[in-house]
Amino acid sequence: MPDLEMLLREVRPEPDPAWATKLDARVAARFPKPTPAWKKPLIAFRAHLMAFGAVATVGCALLAFVLVVGNNVGSDDSESGGSSAVPAMGTESAEDSGGVTQAPPDARAVAPRDRAVLSSATLTLSTTPDKVNTVSDRAIRVVDTLGGYVQTSRVDVSGREANATLVVKIPSGELDSGLAQLSKLAHVKGRSQQDEDVTDQREVLEARVRDARADRDGLRVRLSKATTDAERSKLRAQLDRASRRVTQRQRALNELGQAVSFATVELTIDGDRRGGAVAPPEGRWTPGDAVGDAVRVLEVIAGVLVIGLAVLLPIGLIAGLGAFGGRILVRHRRERALDIA
Repeated sequence: MPDLEMLLREVRPEPDPAWATKLDARVAARFPKPTPAWKKPLIAFRAHLMAFGAVATVGCALLAFVLVVGNNVGSDDSESGGSSAVPAMGTESAEDSGGVTQAPPDARAVAPRDRAVLSSATLTLSTTPDKVNTVSDRAIRVVDTLGGYVQTSRVDVSGREANATLVVKIPSGELDSGLAQLSKLAHVKGRSQQDEDVTDQREVLEARVRDARADRDGLRVRLSKATTDAERSKLRAQLDRASRRVTQRQRALNELGQAVSFATVELTIDGDRRGGAVAPPEGRWTPGDAVGDAVRVLEVIAGVLVIGLAVLLPIGLIAGLGAFGGRILVRHRRERALDIA
């Protein structure tokens, strides 16, 4: 019997070392079950979490860069586009206005029909004396872009001092936007805005125009029925005076409509050496612009990261709780199986 045992030991097969190591590891781990299919994606996601974070960060940075560059290009195009136009209020017809014709109003300049409001504003900017002409030119371009026009313009240069005064007309509907754009050209020293409701005045003028036309039409009817030369001559003189009244009252109504359609802005540019700074000339990119763009990029990146965390944090929390619960469940089942064995 001992000889048989020794013989069997001599002829027994030797296991592969790698297989034996793997078997010892499974024994030490108490023969774990294969990883479930639903758990494999979670394990892979956890293993590559850093890579996913790096890709998300790079994507956020690229998105922020594209947004900032797109905004800069759009603002440059809006400042450089447009042309000067001086639209006027329209009138009824050449016959009703005594042969005086005017251009049709700009669609953007027409104020709402329900109320007639006269708008005006004053704006004072401060810059260095050598930048007064630059700020003035850029202000004119802003007004042209909005569909307005310059009523008066004056630039005074005396030694080291310089200032400019402009009276510009801006469509009433674009007044807030125009003041905002003009305020960006230099340091704002003062700004005010006034509104006056002239709806009642407009209605009175419209009623006077209607009355004048009614009188003129009545005189025309009487002239057509006149039978004597003396009567015709008298009616023609009255008709001429009535036609002139229609023209005058229509002109007053048109002038009020023009004033309502366009807001008046008195712009003053002070060239004070102690004053504020001016925006850089077009085509230049200064270190201050670089700092501003960098801050905007960081703000956008921070916003995108916050949004990303708001989305990924609940998902990661749920995945972590699921993985933790699955591990506890597997361990509980394993211990239960060993207890039964």
